[in-house]
Amino acid sequence: MKKNLIILALCGTALLTACGQAQKSGQDSPAAIGEVPQVETVAGWTQVKREGWPEAVPAQGLAQGLTLPIERYLVPYAEEIAFLEGRGNAEIRCMRALGFPDWRTETLGVNPPTSGSSSNMERRYGLTIRSEAEQTGYHVPSKSEVSAAALAEQETPRAVVALKGVENAKAVQSFEGKALPEGGCIGESLRQTPSPDIALAEELSGQSFMASQETPEVKTAMAAWSACMKENGHQAATVWEAANLADPTSPSAGAEEKKIALAEIDCKQRTDLVAVWFKAEQKIQEDLISKNQAALETARNTTVTNVKSARQVTASVR
Repeated sequence: MKKNLIILALCGTALLTACGQAQKSGQDSPAAIGEVPQVETVAGWTQVKREGWPEAVPAQGLAQGLTLPIERYLVPYAEEIAFLEGRGNAEIRCMRALGFPDWRTETLGVNPPTSGSSSNMERRYGLTIRSEAEQTGYHVPSKSEVSAAALAEQETPRAVVALKGVENAKAVQSFEGKALPEGGCIGESLRQTPSPDIALAEELSGQSFMASQETPEVKTAMAAWSACMKENGHQAATVWEAANLADPTSPSAGAEEKKIALAEIDCKQRTDLVAVWFKAEQKIQEDLISKNQAALETARNTTVTNVKSARQVTASVR
């Protein structure tokens, strides 16, 4: 359970992967990917629901205004969607050219994460928003919605050949008299919209998160927080253990779970745990970024270019 909670703490926006100097709100911070010059976009063929999306920087709670330095090299949720929108439109354009005029891709944005930042600041250090604790305890607030597109029905054997460029387990180069891109329309969309280069940044983010928990200042603050929890009737040495006090099999938060969750937040506020933890990790990330500056900047330039390419695909379709 602890491992799962730590993974959850690190997972903010995760559509592109298998899952800046940090400043308080109101101060200058380095440009994130979403702040670089962009082409004007228009409504493309891939559907996007742009409602209920979280802010890129926490707007409430104990993590309000916090942004870690590594965010400069990651991709916030809104930019992930822009990238995937371009890739979806590239696929649709290819499929239409091969004789599938009604081809659709998955609707994007229907199930936004709880955090708009790639570092998942709202839950990186455990619970930080009191209103969420009151309503859902340790359960992640659900915004799930099923896409309206009936995608499975369109993937007929004929369509799959065009989509993947494979027939009878063999690669094919033509489809019904038309040239077929290598790897089909999926391969073509991947070439037109290469993925952002965020692997190194994600690795360093994970390293700093784990290392920060071993710093003297975080250990001291965590011990003070644990003592506060004990005063409130809860035995937990770390914030991850606090979550374990709740029933992980329960489909929703009960009264006891909400009580523990509220105690966690109140004790964090009393001991300043989130601020201490953030400052410790900020220093670690600054050091890691300094040691990997050239590689990170190269990766960021690739990411900016690739997100722009995806936006251009969307801007080109009508």
